[in-house]
Formats: sequence, C-alpha cells, structure tokens
Amino acid sequence: MALDASKRTKKPSGKKPSKRKTNPGVRVVGGRIYDSSNGKCCHQCRQKTMDFVASCKAVKNNKQCKLNICHTCLLNRYGERAQEVATLSDWHCPKCRGLCNCSFCRKEKGLEPTGILSHRAKASGLSSVSELLQVEGDDSFAYVKKEDVSIEDVANENSKAAGKIKKAKATNEVKEEEILIEAKLPIGISLTNVAGIDIPIEETGNLLQFLEFCSAFGEALDLKEGQAESIVSELFSCGRSTRRQPYCSVIPVMIQLLELISHDRDMSLSLSATDSTWFSSLGECLLQSGVLSDVFPPETFTSGVSEYTKMDASTRLKLLNFLCDESLSTLAMRNFIETKSVESEAQRREAKEKAAAAKEKEKQLRQKMQGDLVKAHMERNGAPLSIEEHHAILSQIKAEVKEAHDKMLEAKGMISRKRQRCDAAGTDPILLNDDGLVLWKLKCFEEEPKFLLQDLGTFGDLSPHEKWLAFKPEQKQEVEKYISAKG
Repeated sequence: MALDASKRTKKPSGKKPSKRKTNPGVRVVGGRIYDSSNGKCCHQCRQKTMDFVASCKAVKNNKQCKLNICHTCLLNRYGERAQEVATLSDWHCPKCRGLCNCSFCRKEKGLEPTGILSHRAKASGLSSVSELLQVEGDDSFAYVKKEDVSIEDVANENSKAAGKIKKAKATNEVKEEEILIEAKLPIGISLTNVAGIDIPIEETGNLLQFLEFCSAFGEALDLKEGQAESIVSELFSCGRSTRRQPYCSVIPVMIQLLELISHDRDMSLSLSATDSTWFSSLGECLLQSGVLSDVFPPETFTSGVSEYTKMDASTRLKLLNFLCDESLSTLAMRNFIETKSVESEAQRREAKEKAAAAKEKEKQLRQKMQGDLVKAHMERNGAPLSIEEHHAILSQIKAEVKEAHDKMLEAKGMISRKRQRCDAAGTDPILLNDDGLVLWKLKCFEEEPKFLLQDLGTFGDLSPHEKWLAFKPEQKQEVEKYISAKG
C-alpha cells in the first residue's frame, strides 16, 4: 500500500536551521538604528535603517526611481553629502547615472564586487570608493569569498604569509638589537645641590638617605614641613657658625630618635639638649650596635658634648643617619610601617571598587545611548531622524560616557600607584646595571626629570666615594628609553 505523499516525512538534511530572523525588529548597533519594518533600505549596503537617506528624484517611463542611499554609503562610496543632495530637486542616484558600484550593479556589468574599499580610498588621499575606481580602474578590485578560494590558493597565501612573518620577525630582531645598542644613558650632571643647598659631592648619598627617611617617616616623627631641609641647611650652609651653636635643630631630632630607641630597649633616659646626657647615650647606642667603631672610638663620647661641637657636617650627618637606621627596628616604627601598609592596601581596594563602578556606569550609559536612540525613533512614529537630531542625541550621551570613562581611567591610575610599595615600606631602585649603575626615583627629589643615577663604581675601582648624577629635563625621554630597553 502506497503512502500518501503529504504524510511522508523528510529525512533530516544534516544542515542546521538558519538562526536569521526575517523580522528582527528594532535594534541599535554602533549608533545606527536598524528597523526591519519602518527603516528605509539603502541600495548600496541593503540595510533597513532609520539613518538619514538621499532619495533619487529621477523619473523614467513616467515612474520615479525608488532607490535610497544612506548618508554613510553616499559619503564613503561616492563622496557626496546626503544633507546637500536632499535639497536638490533633480538629484539622480548613482545607479541612474551609471556610476553605482554596489555588488548587484557591478555583477550586471560583468565585474566582481569590490568589498569594503572606503579605508583604502581615504588612505590613498581620495574622497570616495568611486574616485578610487576611476583612478585605478573598475576591474582592479575583486572581492573573493573564502569558499570560492581553492586549496592551492590558500596554500600560496599561507606560504606568502609565512614568508612575511619570518621577514617581520627578522626585522623585529634587528630592531630590538638596534634598540639595545642605541639605548644608552645620557651623560648626567654631578649632583652637588639638593633642596637649594650646595653640598660636597662625596656627601650626596648620605644626604639623600636622610631626606628620603624624613619623607617616609616624617609623620611618625611629627616633623614639620620643611624641617628636614632646615636640618640639611644647618649642617652644610652654616659653616663654622654651627660649631658656635651646639644646641641647634639637629640635636633635638637626634634626641627624639634616641628616646624612640631607648624606649624600645626599656632604657629609662631623661635626655636634654642643655647637658651632655644625650651625647653619652648616643655613644652607648653606637657601642651596642657595633657599627661605625672605626669612625667613632668609645672615648669620643666620654669627653662630653664638646666633642660634638668639633665635628664637621659630614660626621654629624653620619650620626644622624645611624640613629635613623636604628629607629627602624623599634616597635613604634614597625607598627607605623604596618599601619601605612594596611592603609595603602585599603586605598588600593577602594580604587579598584571605584574603577569597577565607573566601568559599570560607562556600560549602562552606552546602553542608555542605544535606548534613547530607539526611544527618539519611536516618538517620531517611524519617521527617520535627521542627521542633526541623530548627532545631537549621540553627543549628549557620549559626553556622559566620556566622563564615566575618564573616572574609570583615573581610578585605574590610582590602582597602579597603590600597587607600588607604600613610602614607609622603603624605596626600591628602578634599575640596577652590571656596570655599578643604579637608577632611582626618590620622593625627596622633585626636580625634573626626577631620575637620579648612583654610580657605585666597578670592582677594583680606586675611588672611595660613590657618585650621584642628575639629568636635564630634556634627557627624560632618553632615560625612559634606556629603562624600557633594559627592563
């Protein structure tokens, strides 16, 4: 018995059903409103959008041409502005003029589709794809679909691509070698002036050590703004007058550090700048540490504070830096470092949350932009927006999006800064060189380009002193290039 043909079931063909909708409705993509019901179809791109279109005014055989060209295609493909041609009563579309370069019209002429050529036209300094075809010839371009390409063609293209990649790699390797060869540190200038104070070149490192300590721990020591610089000025600018003023601003800071150290070691000291107790306590602290014994023999501190008045600026700075180093091991300083580290981490988390919130707001504003475009379209009952109306809505929302984007970048910048160690945790060098060169960026040194070079000298160098060099502002790019090449 034969089965009724209408009841026969078709065997599955193995092909997946198409997901494309015949009527996808209204959607916004890249600032364009696509409306499958009310949109006007562009003859060139064949997209039904609510974009401003130029309508052909040509009449043939008592019938008006119904072709529309969207303002984007008209400008990119033919170099004409839709706003201007819309005011012309006799404007003819490119098809009516025999100039159309859409895929359908080119196939009718026996030509291959061109594909997207607007970027190439602009890169050639031409106003449109139409002008590019006029200059280079209608048959100079042919868009080929991937499925139409033979295996041999693919192999040839892959071979060409591999050759290009190999050549590019070789070029990059040469460039990298050139960069490494060219990237040299510019010649620095001997740093003999810090914070406006002239100092001996051999004392630059010790002075920077003290100033950097004050920058990191000034809050813990309750130092006033500019106090560290005043101490430096007193050490190196007063000359012999310092010896006649034994109870100056340097001594109170020494006493403060001594009290911090003695409290941590359960030493009950009553120190005063008016007698020699602070000086003898300093000698005891030195004796316990076992450092600088070659510079300060024990008898130095048994002769009384008069020995201090005989010391030069370099010797006093050594004592000051010794006390700074010793204070770092105290409980009070360790607690301060821990607190600052926790605060820094909390600030980093806060910055991360702000960045996430700003990013989410930017996303919501972009969605709002699309929603506002659709809403404006709906309020016009399907009538297309003019180019001015379209740009006005975009400009208003983009301004809000930019503000949110800037806030996100600002928050990300804060995250980057907080990833670095907090000031209290110490300062790390930017770069160490095998030639005994160390690049620093110290908080206490604010002069542009803010890079300092420490020259430790090479092994066997007879010079007993390190050298500190600064750079001119115009050398900043060279230094950064060197850091990038060595990093």
